[in-house]
Amino acid sequence: MQRIRQILTVWWQRHRSRAQLRRQLREISAFDAERDVGLPAGSLLEEAGKPFWRA
Repeated sequence: MQRIRQILTVWWQRHRSRAQLRRQLREISAFDAERDVGLPAGSLLEEAGKPFWRA
């Protein structure tokens, strides 16, 4: 039972972290962010739209 609790805790922490990052990505200009890190156009909006269970 302890192992299940540990797994769920790690899963929940990752979910919250990814959700926060995706919210932040939605708030900034995708063009500026992509240019900043050298990503192809449209990749950040695609990432921001992913459901929480996809990495």
